[in-house]
Amino acid sequence: MVRVAIAGGSGGLGRVITQAIEATKRHEVFVLSRKSSQAGHIQALEIDYSSVDGIATTLRENRIEVVLSAIGVIFEDAHIAQMNLIEGAERSGTVKRFAPSDGFSKPVPSVIEYNSTGYRVKAMKKLQTTGMEHTRFIIGFLMDYYGFPAEPIPVTPLAVVLDMDKCRAAIPADGNAPVTFTHSETIAKFVVASLDLPSWPSKSWIVGDTISWNEALAIAEDVRGRDFDVFYDSIEDLGQAKITELPGNVARYAVTPKPFLDGILSAWSLGFAEGWFNLPAQTGTDRTLNDICPTVEVLGFRAFLEKVWKRDSRI
Repeated sequence: MVRVAIAGGSGGLGRVITQAIEATKRHEVFVLSRKSSQAGHIQALEIDYSSVDGIATTLRENRIEVVLSAIGVIFEDAHIAQMNLIEGAERSGTVKRFAPSDGFSKPVPSVIEYNSTGYRVKAMKKLQTTGMEHTRFIIGFLMDYYGFPAEPIPVTPLAVVLDMDKCRAAIPADGNAPVTFTHSETIAKFVVASLDLPSWPSKSWIVGDTISWNEALAIAEDVRGRDFDVFYDSIEDLGQAKITELPGNVARYAVTPKPFLDGILSAWSLGFAEGWFNLPAQTGTDRTLNDICPTVEVLGFRAFLEKVWKRDSRI
C-alpha cells in the first residue's frame, strides 16, 4: 500500500485519477487542497502553496510517499505553486516519487501570450536536482473533448478541431498527421497501475488511439450520421493565430477572450499538424506503459464516440 497525495485532485483530470486510485482500495489517496475537508473516503489535506516548509510538514506528518501534480500550469501563480510543491516534497523526507503536471512529449509551439512550455521545462529541471524518482505521464491529446456536450468532461469544454455538437470541423493543414487521443479514464488506469511498478521510467507514455484528423472526422461523421461542414486551416494562418471559429467555443468568450482562446487553439492545431501529439513516432526505444502494463484496457476513439453520441437523445 502506498500513500498518495494529488495536487489538484478535487477537480478536472486530477479528480478522475483520485477516484480511480480510491476505487482500487489498494492505496491510501489524499487530495492536497487550500482547505481541509473529507469527501467520502478521500481526505483533503490543507496546504499553503506559498510555504515550502508548510508543504514539507504536511507531507511528512501524513507520511506521503508519492505526489502527483494535476495542477493546471498555464499561468505563473500555478507554476510557482508546483515549484514549491516539488521543493516541499523533497524536504519532507517521506516523498520518494513525484509526477509533475505535464501530458505533452515535447514543447508545443506557442502563439500570442499562451506559453506554459517554459514552466514545464523548469519543473523537470528542478526535479532532476532532487533525490526523488520522477516521471512524466505523456498522454497525447485528451479524448474527452469529443464527448461534450453529450456527457460532462473533466476539463474546460472546448471544441478542438471537431465540433461534435454542431457538426463543424477546422482541420489543421491537410489533416493527415497522426494524433494520439487518450481518454481520462484510460490515463487514470495507467497511473494507478504505475503505483505498483518497482521503478518509474523518466517518461511514462500512455497511448490511447492514434489516428489522423481526417480519420477522426470520418468516424465523427459516421457516428453522428451526418456530414460536417469542413474547413482547413493552413500552417501560415495558424502561426498568426488565425483559426476557423467553431460554434461550440463562442460561449467561452464571456470568460476567455477570443484572441487568447484562438491563441491556445492555434497552438494546439500547429502541434497536431507538426506531429507533436503523435506518441508512437516519439517513443523511440522507450517502452510505453501499454507494453509495461498490458492488462490495462484502452478506450478507442470510435468506441468512445459511439458510447457517448449514440445514446444522446438529441441525435
